[in-house]
Amino acid sequence: MLPELIRSLVPPRCIRCGVAGSALCAGCRSQLPPPTEGARFAFVDRVLCPWDYDGAARKLILDLKLRGLSAAADPLVDGMVELALRKGVAASWVTWVPCRTADRRRRGFDHAEVLARGVARRLGLPRRLVLSRIGVAADQVGLSATQRARNLEHAFGCREVGGRVLLVDDLVTTGATASACARMLRASGAIGVEVLSACRA
Repeated sequence: MLPELIRSLVPPRCIRCGVAGSALCAGCRSQLPPPTEGARFAFVDRVLCPWDYDGAARKLILDLKLRGLSAAADPLVDGMVELALRKGVAASWVTWVPCRTADRRRRGFDHAEVLARGVARRLGLPRRLVLSRIGVAADQVGLSATQRARNLEHAFGCREVGGRVLLVDDLVTTGATASACARMLRASGAIGVEVLSACRA
């Protein structure tokens, strides 16, 4: 309730250029790279990403992830939802790739959960926390595709689930994380997994 009250009293400004009116103005939105799609990963039916990890899209993710600017989530969610609706995502519910416990503790929030909350609300789908980090995986930055997959072999646990899942994340690179999560979701009863990520690197 408080964030809505603040927004009504203080008009939003573009987090890129500062222009009043919205979290990302039309000019800055037009600089976002075009959608990327069609990647195939193990255990995943389809991967959808509104943008490549570049320019304005990269800045939005870093503002959300590292600076904690919640306003950066709005344009990311807008693009994710627009693409999901256009491509006819057929999910029963939404979940997200949980960040590492140390990262959540340091930031005070899980950025992928913020995105999943917005996506679920806009798509009118229930949001469920079913995945958890159970292993101690090294940071994925700098690892090859093979190393990433091996690093995440036992990194996730999953409660019993069912239906078709929309798995939300901020960034897809080699697909190792998406595949590891999708494998656990399917092993726990999911009949389908689609990945919706803000960006593809």
